[in-house]
Amino acid sequence: MIDLFIATSKVQKDRQVMHDTDARVAKYSRRGLVLNFIVFALSLAFGDFFYRETNLAVVLVTGLLLVTLLRSYYLFRFEALYARAPKRWRTQYFLASFFGAIWWSVILVSLTWVLGMREETLIMWLYTVVFYSSVANVFAPYIRFLKIYLFIGMIPAAVTAMLLATVEGYLYAAIMVLFYMMLVHQARVTGAGYWDRLEANHVLHERARGLEHEQKNSRAAIELKNEFLINLGHEFRASLNDILGTLSLVDEADLSDRQRDLLKMASKAGERQLDLVNNVVDFSKITTKSLELDESVFDLRRLVAKLVRDFSSEAHQQGVELNYLLDADLPARVKGDAARLRQVTATLLGHAIKFSVTGNVFVEVTYGDHQSNDGELQIVIADSHYHRTDEAKAEMDETRLSEAEQTGRVGIGLSISKGLAECMGGSVHLLKSPSGGNRLVINVQLQTISHHGKPLGADQKLRGKRLLLVDLPDRVALSLVDELGNWGVLGQTVYGYEQAVSRLKSCNEEGEPIDLVLIYNRLNSFNALALSKELATEESTAELRQVIAMSVLQRDTEEVQEHLAKYTQVSCLEKPIMYRQLYEALCQRLMCGSCEVEPVPSPSEPVVPVSDGPGVARVLVVEDHRVNQMVASGMLKKLGCYVQLVNSGPEAVAILEKERFDLVLLDSELPEDSGVRAVQNIREHEKATNSRRRVPVIAMIPPLTEGQLSELFTAGFDDQLAKPLRYEALEGRLQRWLDLAESGEKE
Repeated sequence: MIDLFIATSKVQKDRQVMHDTDARVAKYSRRGLVLNFIVFALSLAFGDFFYRETNLAVVLVTGLLLVTLLRSYYLFRFEALYARAPKRWRTQYFLASFFGAIWWSVILVSLTWVLGMREETLIMWLYTVVFYSSVANVFAPYIRFLKIYLFIGMIPAAVTAMLLATVEGYLYAAIMVLFYMMLVHQARVTGAGYWDRLEANHVLHERARGLEHEQKNSRAAIELKNEFLINLGHEFRASLNDILGTLSLVDEADLSDRQRDLLKMASKAGERQLDLVNNVVDFSKITTKSLELDESVFDLRRLVAKLVRDFSSEAHQQGVELNYLLDADLPARVKGDAARLRQVTATLLGHAIKFSVTGNVFVEVTYGDHQSNDGELQIVIADSHYHRTDEAKAEMDETRLSEAEQTGRVGIGLSISKGLAECMGGSVHLLKSPSGGNRLVINVQLQTISHHGKPLGADQKLRGKRLLLVDLPDRVALSLVDELGNWGVLGQTVYGYEQAVSRLKSCNEEGEPIDLVLIYNRLNSFNALALSKELATEESTAELRQVIAMSVLQRDTEEVQEHLAKYTQVSCLEKPIMYRQLYEALCQRLMCGSCEVEPVPSPSEPVVPVSDGPGVARVLVVEDHRVNQMVASGMLKKLGCYVQLVNSGPEAVAILEKERFDLVLLDSELPEDSGVRAVQNIREHEKATNSRRRVPVIAMIPPLTEGQLSELFTAGFDDQLAKPLRYEALEGRLQRWLDLAESGEKE
């Protein structure tokens, strides 16, 4: 089909301009639509055609009525149809108009042929000329359509008049053809002028906007930009809050492992989009030096381990081996801005995975104590395995860092990461290693709270067990052997099938058989599966317990599932290897049913807070948004809390006067400042009743300025929690304030 309109300029591609043009066409077409039917009906009523050709007249009237109804559908429902598909409406209306022109042409031809060039025919011809003159002006912007439309409506009648072979017929036919040519020429000029006028207006508008922006003060422009970014970030946060909150409420109990993994991937994708929004807002705050850090006590080891676990699926999808190594002297608990630290590390880790040239990304975390309680955390993210001896040879390369920024390989994330690190008393550098590849180094100042957490101790039933590590990366293997020694397990490292079989045989001959084999499976291969099958089918090693470390994506393949189902002595462990998961796997595979694992949560397990009284913690949520209520309630229940929901500040005050709650989560943006007044009333009630217990009230807020936060704390809030709610942040607030509430009562 011929395309009757092709957009060739900016204004012709502008949706609003095309809407106005098509609306103008529809408006004037409605008038002519009804008029055509009335004129023809009158000509039949007062002329001879109806009496001479009654059947033909009925057919012509019926056809005109149907065509009129067809065009009326597109004209009188213009806004509804056009909003769905503008181009489709235009095309379909053009086709309907062609049908109308064809039928009108049939009417003219019939009248001319039956009656000749008499009064009735001449009146219809005169009306046709007048009608198409007005149509030409309206449809002038669509010249391709108009030429065909006029030709169909006018030329067949002219040809019929010529076929009458009369002087009047030849004269009127010539006039009709000449008039057709004049209308086409006039429409072409009118249409070109129409688009040129709109194009000129568009250019003038753009130029005026440019001059307006140039006249603005640069400082005012920066403030406007920052305000816009913050407001836009708030809008995006609200939408992402609904998405992430809904995903967090999905009941995982009835999901398969594959569905559970897909749910986690969707949640992580949403969290990355939320991080992007936060990056934009942070960038505006960094440029205006208005960024404030939210310092709190957190588990450093857990933060790093969870971060690496979160990026494991993304790394494996891109064919990148991701491993990490934590310094043995890494403190268990530190004080700092955990969210900002995670943001910086996640940005640079994502960059290293995306642009890895070696297919290997290694994260090493070390910590250096100062004489005071302060310490310096260093996180090295390398896209190649390197040795500590290369550390002195590595050179700082700020030129390459600048090039990375300019070429957009890291985008706004690097600038934000550098700014955040500097706000935390540190820095971000890019080093080039002698062994090749890039190394991103993050340094951050933190306050040491606790040097040693409770480690995974040696269990009596694990003591003396022998573990063979096959194909693990060098540095991971060395660190793991040391950790196994702390558990009382003797670890040995080999590489390849031949070494593994040889070591198993020699250990059996020496009377010190291996109890379990841990096989590391590389990406894009199933070498571990082949080795596992050989060991499982060999008579001497058929009963040997095996654990294969592989990615989630590899584990879900049909080949691996069939292997695990066939050989029950084989199990899987997700990469990268987390010590706690390995410890639990050893307890299970080595028949240590009584192994006591300290109930400290793994990176993927929730912490259930302890209430300050018998039973679970009671939390009151004051929120008027339904989705936010569902999100907060779902997360709190997942954390083991009893939750009660209210919609307004007065309701919260009334229920707190009757019932006891351990914590209150209150939306600070409730209508008419009822949230702030509610906190003030709660504090006044506590004073009036001489209560020795102050219920912690946490404000759920969007990003606010320092002055706005100060006003909230002055009103009686104890802490703040950013929207949209993040599971880890909520968990941290519960740990902080429920512990404080408990200690306060004991005193």
